[in-house]
Amino acid sequence: MWNSMTDSPLVLSLADLPRAAGSVRDRSVEWAAPADLGTPSMGVEEGAPIPVGVELTSMDDGVLVRLTTAVDLVGECVRCLDPVRVHHDVSSAEVYVEPGSAAAAEADGGPGADALNEIGPRDTIDIEPQLRDAIVTLVDARPLCRPDCPGLCDVCGRKWDELPPDHSHFQVDPRLAPLAALLGDEDGQR
Repeated sequence: MWNSMTDSPLVLSLADLPRAAGSVRDRSVEWAAPADLGTPSMGVEEGAPIPVGVELTSMDDGVLVRLTTAVDLVGECVRCLDPVRVHHDVSSAEVYVEPGSAAAAEADGGPGADALNEIGPRDTIDIEPQLRDAIVTLVDARPLCRPDCPGLCDVCGRKWDELPPDHSHFQVDPRLAPLAALLGDEDGQR
């Protein structure tokens, strides 16, 4: 029995995992990426299928959960606005403890209590937070199409890569604009 209690493919039943320390079960699940899997600058495309390999290992008072997957993070270059796509292999390992176990009691109220993963009701675990954390840590806050991207011209907004080397814009200092109006434009006209 893998997931009969919920509609989420990431809430896993532990019913078929023997509780003898060292017992292992391997599973595969597929998750459709939600719209908020990433940051405003970069993330996984909504609805993209994410196949997840799950290895469950029984431990004293808990279960070690190892996750593996691969994702493509998409966004825009912060300098030139070109699309950016980066492929990442993802792996994560976390321990989920039995409620009321010595490990849970030890961490209860302590500084690491918020980071503690507990086995949920009906002998289930929700691996979504673990998977999200593993993916979001790979997101580049300022994605670039390439490290030396020159970006856009700050006057005309065109890509520097597409402009000639001598590209420039004549700008009159705003304080001298009235004087320039008296003298005419840059072509010598009055």
